[in-house]
Amino acid sequence: MSQRIPEQVIENVRNNVNIVDIVGQYVQLSKSGRNLFGLCPFHEEKTPSFSVTEEKQIFHCFSCHRGGNVFKFIMEIENISFPEAVLKVAELGNVEIDEKIMHDFDSSDTESSNSRKLKKVHADATQLYHHILVNTQIGEEALDYLHERGLNDDIINEFNLGYAPEKAILGAFFTERKVASEVLKKSGLFVEYDDGTLNDRFRDRVLFPIRDAQGSTIAFSGRLLHKDDKQPKYLNSPETELFNKRKILFNFDKAKSEIRQKKFAILFEGFMDVLAAYRSGIKNGIASMGTSLTNEQIYLLERTTNELFLCYDGDSAGQNAIARALELLEPVTKLKLGVIRIPEKMDPDEYVQKYGEKAFVQLIADAHETKIAFYMRYYQQNRNLANENDQLAYIADVMEKLAVVESPVEQDLYLNQLANRFALEKDSLKLQLREFVKKFKPQKQLKSAKDNSLKYLSGRHTTNSQKYSKIERAERLLIYRILHEQNTRIRMKRYTNFSFVHDDYQLIYIISEGYFNVYPEYETARFLDFLDNERARQLVVSLELDNYALESSDEEFADCIDVISNQSPLEREITELKQKLVDAKKVNNNELVTSLTIKLVTLLQQQQTNKSASL
Repeated sequence: MSQRIPEQVIENVRNNVNIVDIVGQYVQLSKSGRNLFGLCPFHEEKTPSFSVTEEKQIFHCFSCHRGGNVFKFIMEIENISFPEAVLKVAELGNVEIDEKIMHDFDSSDTESSNSRKLKKVHADATQLYHHILVNTQIGEEALDYLHERGLNDDIINEFNLGYAPEKAILGAFFTERKVASEVLKKSGLFVEYDDGTLNDRFRDRVLFPIRDAQGSTIAFSGRLLHKDDKQPKYLNSPETELFNKRKILFNFDKAKSEIRQKKFAILFEGFMDVLAAYRSGIKNGIASMGTSLTNEQIYLLERTTNELFLCYDGDSAGQNAIARALELLEPVTKLKLGVIRIPEKMDPDEYVQKYGEKAFVQLIADAHETKIAFYMRYYQQNRNLANENDQLAYIADVMEKLAVVESPVEQDLYLNQLANRFALEKDSLKLQLREFVKKFKPQKQLKSAKDNSLKYLSGRHTTNSQKYSKIERAERLLIYRILHEQNTRIRMKRYTNFSFVHDDYQLIYIISEGYFNVYPEYETARFLDFLDNERARQLVVSLELDNYALESSDEEFADCIDVISNQSPLEREITELKQKLVDAKKVNNNELVTSLTIKLVTLLQQQQTNKSASL
């Protein structure tokens, strides 16, 4: 954005939001000690290394090392500028901003990036297609189709469903609005012919807008209204700068808050099932963009909830799809998986139409199955359980799934069911289960070892001070005291010729002087906004995560000054001398090598003496 937001507005937003509340809308956080932890939204991981410190209003990832205050978090996750982040944080935190300021930014030229232009194109296309569906004669048949499928006007309007007519209209629509052809080519809304001309990608299709996690339309999925053997029944937008189907879950933007509240998500097979559930009041439903969840989609859910239920069609094809999905999901996710069973071989949409919305809500509440309960029912398909061979095969299949269940109580529950059903001794089943457990034990140990390595790599179990030299440790401690203690800042004024060894700490020191000329007290989140240098920001975040004593002492201050001012020049001189020695050896200057070696030995002895004196 070309304009600046007034400083008092930034202060007002920062002071009236809690970073935990804002980050919590993107990441599932759990309390651990003084901080909150979750899976990092900026990279994939299995062990949480993303931390939020409520006391200091900062976040930090111990793996990818991103960190900052609430504005920085929104800038990173939304890929927006600082002024936009301030407005977004205000929106998420329900902080009122003067209408004039909002208007000034709304009317400024903010459509400079490709992604903004593409989002604007999709927003305009959504409104056009929706208008055609609900307000024109051309869209009447498509509207009737949606009504017949049980969707009322409220749902159609809320989800901005649309209709793309047989006749191409989108090109003329954007030409009239003077949208550049290069933008249209990148949008995915058109098919480009060899001669460079563009034609509407979606023709004679009911359109479902596909939105990102923030609610912006980034693609479409179109269902053919009239059967055509030459055309696919469903057609999705191609992948673009905005749209990567591996990362998108249909309705996640609307469902995420409900998922966090209900503490579980429901995965449906299709968009119509999600809409039927939503109409019934089940608003934590989502659907994938393909036949199974991708790693990116799984990770999105893992950051939001701990539990996922699959609610697919009740027919054989739907049950087979559930089994395949569980097989794929179990090895790659920590989500607790379950199934919601739809009776009478119906899909959710059919169930709602036949029995009504209240009945469907009750079904969702009552029909939860564990994975094992699903498999015990699923493995009965196409088997005659009065036949001994089929009985043995069935029991073996169930045992294989039961062997990887970690809860002894859950194992015992299903062993009892098997023993009662087939009139077997429970001890015999336990023996057989032990054999299956042995078979799968190496895999469980491997997974555990992998988890442990992830914890180690996250850095959460190492001491920060181990990464720094003695001089840098002194610099870090001193700059921390300068930021946090007025007494230290007053003391530093006596050292007019003092400078830090490393430029990054010197930069923070200089900027801090400017900061305290404006603000009487130090606030981490506010100081981070005062810094323009990203590396300096991350250093300050890392300082705030170190465990320093609450108060400094005269001795501590003197030691820091001594190490930085007196010991660091000696170390620099030793480093420079070593390099000169290497250079002299390269040119075979033996006389210089001898001279430099004598000097180096002297300096090393002096360094050792200093170290002994400091012990």
